[in-house]
Amino acid sequence: MTAFIIIACAGLTGTIFLRTALRFRAFHPKFGAGAYLKWLGIRIKGVFSKAFIDRSLKLWTAWLGERYPGWLKWIFFAFAAAFLYLAASGLFYAIFIRRGMFGLPLLAHVMGGGLFALGLAAVLMLRARTYRPDESGAAVSEMIACPVFKKASRAAVTKALFWIFATLGFVQVVTALCSMLPVFTFNTQVDLIMIHRYSALGLVLTAIVFFDIAILDRPQTPRG
Repeated sequence: MTAFIIIACAGLTGTIFLRTALRFRAFHPKFGAGAYLKWLGIRIKGVFSKAFIDRSLKLWTAWLGERYPGWLKWIFFAFAAAFLYLAASGLFYAIFIRRGMFGLPLLAHVMGGGLFALGLAAVLMLRARTYRPDESGAAVSEMIACPVFKKASRAAVTKALFWIFATLGFVQVVTALCSMLPVFTFNTQVDLIMIHRYSALGLVLTAIVFFDIAILDRPQTPRG
């Protein structure tokens, strides 16, 4: 339990730091802690401005309209709402409540899991073909760079993130279903819960990076 809390906090903090630091480096050739913190403070303050909200809504609407036109957007909205609730409630109880989830939040979590499973299946049917591996999109962007994959293209990273999310989502569904079956021992149930938690953390980290690369920092022409 303690190990998960440490890994979750470190993972979330590290991912957010890496994404913001890369964005900072796009405008400042040299990285300095003081300059970065000052820049980060200005950006956080700007998040609550009307201009930022309007610009974010415009980007989000354009991205959503290209990929889920018409009534299909409601499928994505339901899927996104289920994911956000599952991520928020799951991580909150896993980190701050040692007893774990119980009561109405647990009931809502189970119902949200069913909606997430249906939404994930729908998204895969609608978008899997777009994210199939190929040789397109060879342009490299520093905004998606990382110490391991410095030469990765935006398209390759976006597609990899999509399939990582899909795989971890499948793990979430399977572990949730298996934990409800009265055929496993107590120790196996505990292992299933831990796998469920770690895959959920991976889902959240993957979603953060995907949102930052594919939507906030997306190019104006190609779809990603």
